[in-house]
Amino acid sequence: MSSTNTPSPQGNPWVFATLDSRGGFGAVYRARRAKDQQRVAVKVMLPRAAVDQTSVDKFLREIRSTAALRHPHIVPVLDVGSSEGIFYFVMEYCAGRSLDYLMAAHGGRLSLALAGPIILQTLEGLAFAHEQGIVHRDLKPQNILLSSATHPILAKIADFGLAKHFAKAGFSGLTRTGTYAGTPLFLPREQIINFKYAKPVSDIWSMGATIYHLLTAQFPYEFTRDRDPIDIILHEPVVPVRRRDASIPKPLAAVIDKAIAVNPKDRYSTAGEMLAAWKNAC
Repeated sequence: MSSTNTPSPQGNPWVFATLDSRGGFGAVYRARRAKDQQRVAVKVMLPRAAVDQTSVDKFLREIRSTAALRHPHIVPVLDVGSSEGIFYFVMEYCAGRSLDYLMAAHGGRLSLALAGPIILQTLEGLAFAHEQGIVHRDLKPQNILLSSATHPILAKIADFGLAKHFAKAGFSGLTRTGTYAGTPLFLPREQIINFKYAKPVSDIWSMGATIYHLLTAQFPYEFTRDRDPIDIILHEPVVPVRRRDASIPKPLAAVIDKAIAVNPKDRYSTAGEMLAAWKNAC
């Protein structure tokens, strides 16, 4: 984390302050609103392709419709815009950072006691989005933010629809066939084959993989250093979660294993269904 005097995009009322993190989509800054000093987070994204104004306008219209989601467990988007080829998204600031930071602080995995409330809250936010017809498409620990790093922790899902709209507009690092660029540890097989595939059932796999990782510090597939992870995802079975940790209660393990089924037809169809199953298994 380093200080910076990065200026706000021209005409933007948000004053950038400190670089908080950098990832595949861009950089995130802690910032304040100039008029009242409200603390916020600003995600700055650089498109990986030349863009025309028509495409920019379409992208911003679509992301604004997704940003209208309002739920206690979804990070609210306060503003979106672009300036000189730079897209920015102003969001509520979450002091606990992302879930992967909490995992690192606890040795790489979370106890069920600590992870349980976070899982429930995330499923509640995801269920609400699915009810509104919105699919996340990039759910993972890095996109689950926390209000605090200490008790009580409030989990909130970030970046709803961002991957979908960025890819649809042709601004991302996707290949011509739509294959995901990078190591897709939390993406289901169908999104590896066709990243434009966007249904709630794909979010279910990502949510199951996230829970799996929270509790075991491992992934549903047996990745090895000497083999392409894409090849493993396309051709190998998932590993049942209790093979990683036999202490996970069987009813909860059954929910996780159903969520990460390779065939979408074998999973929960929506987060609402998975939420009900998780509550019943607790």
